[in-house]
Amino acid sequence: MTGTIFQSMLATSLRDKISLFYSTLFPVALLVGLGLYFDSPAYKPVLTTGVIGLGSLFWALQGVAFQVMQQRNKGVYKLLRLAPYPTLSFILCMTLARTVLGLAMSVLVLLAAVVVLGLPVTLAGVLTLLVVLAAGTLCFTALGFLVANMARNEGQINMLSNLLYLPMVFGTDAFYSLAGAPGWIEAVGRCFPFAYFVDGMRSALAGHYADAAVSVAIVAGFTAAVLLLAAVTFRWDADQSPLGGKA
Repeated sequence: MTGTIFQSMLATSLRDKISLFYSTLFPVALLVGLGLYFDSPAYKPVLTTGVIGLGSLFWALQGVAFQVMQQRNKGVYKLLRLAPYPTLSFILCMTLARTVLGLAMSVLVLLAAVVVLGLPVTLAGVLTLLVVLAAGTLCFTALGFLVANMARNEGQINMLSNLLYLPMVFGTDAFYSLAGAPGWIEAVGRCFPFAYFVDGMRSALAGHYADAAVSVAIVAGFTAAVLLLAAVTFRWDADQSPLGGKA
């Protein structure tokens, strides 16, 4: 049962051409374009981690939210509900499938940074970065499930996703320094996992593995909380409310 669900999620995700484009080709083009324009060795790690983070966030959050809603509206989950399979295990299995693909896409962006921009990396740094990427992508995928559970239609998915995107992206120094920004902006950004995800990636590339481990632990804490919320609010039926019963 687990293998079937995992393979089904992989196959469905690979058919999501829009998410594949904005999570792979677009980040690579953005990375190369900005990297050639801002030709500064110190900015290369910042740009690389920012682009990877943005691509991972889009793929895992909004991409999975639309995918879950489409499957729910088609009645796929009604059939799966007949099987004696725990809700949390079902969500975790589907989340892992999407995470595997997201991790592969992030590796492609990293490869482009190394080959085209000449980003210096070490084996230990890359391995640590993969752990950070896996933790972050898993967290954002679980967050996408939660968004799909709370939204009633595609418009609400866009609205909820944007409410999460704005503080996560603009409340961190993923692409630019927040040194001159009001303190509350960074404080808001620190309430979300994206800031720690970016910190972890930068620490991995810089060889600060203890700091990267701390970031992974914080992101893992967010993941556990979001997975629990996703399980509690999961809707097998499109007419079901997030907390059970009919909408």
